[in-house]
Amino acid sequence: MLNIAANAEAALSCADETSCITEQKFHLSLAIGYGQRSNPLYDGEKLPLVLLPDIYYYGENWFFDNGKLGSSWQLNDQWQLSLISRLNPEKGYFQKWFGGNVFQLNQSYSHSSIFNDLNSPRQLSLGEVSKRPTAVDLGLQLDWFDNDWHLQTLFWQDISNAYNGQHASISAGRHWQTSFGNWQLNTTLYWKSAKLIDTYYGIDNNEPFYISRYNGKASWQPELRLGWQQPLSEDFALLAFLRYLHLDDAMTNSPLVRTDNIVTWFFGVSYRLF
Repeated sequence: MLNIAANAEAALSCADETSCITEQKFHLSLAIGYGQRSNPLYDGEKLPLVLLPDIYYYGENWFFDNGKLGSSWQLNDQWQLSLISRLNPEKGYFQKWFGGNVFQLNQSYSHSSIFNDLNSPRQLSLGEVSKRPTAVDLGLQLDWFDNDWHLQTLFWQDISNAYNGQHASISAGRHWQTSFGNWQLNTTLYWKSAKLIDTYYGIDNNEPFYISRYNGKASWQPELRLGWQQPLSEDFALLAFLRYLHLDDAMTNSPLVRTDNIVTWFFGVSYRLF
């Protein structure tokens, strides 16, 4: 038995057997409902959340868990170390049909004229900047479990030479059961290196001449997440989650960014196929 909690949005606690991950077990469930992820970029449309997959497989030596591929080592009853890889999610704000967006469960470009930009000189349309790269990250993850609590630290390194930087996070979460369902509360602090922020949100000499150059700097971004799940049967459950991510001035000072937060929410019904 691998003592790993399942995806936070789709399996909100390990209080019941169907919420925990067993070795050499394939799991597939689909949540159907409605939600949105806001987009902090000018002309970046909200991402509609209608069908959310929860897919994982844990074998003896490797696992796939909602876009993460890796291997884990059980250090003792409470500690676990994992080596993992995934697509960096930053591109998901620039491109709707980005693979990394699938597991977070419209982009029409409205080109502003130069005259409009002169009235609002810091605003920059997505259609006016160069294409942002797709990056692959390799990460080291350390988990600690104790009854209803879960602590996690993560460090990622770009291995695709797309932005040649790093990012990291530390999080704490607790789940509990009530007569109104299973609940999970998580808080996370993200750190993103200056190279990552500059690659995706910086403005260089190849971008429009009438916008001031912007060199990205390291960013600290706190997030709060609340999840809820109410089992209806062995395979069906109601679920909902709300996530709030705050963006600091390393992000909001970019001419691409129009707001200081990203809000994601969803409510629906999940069905376990396997």
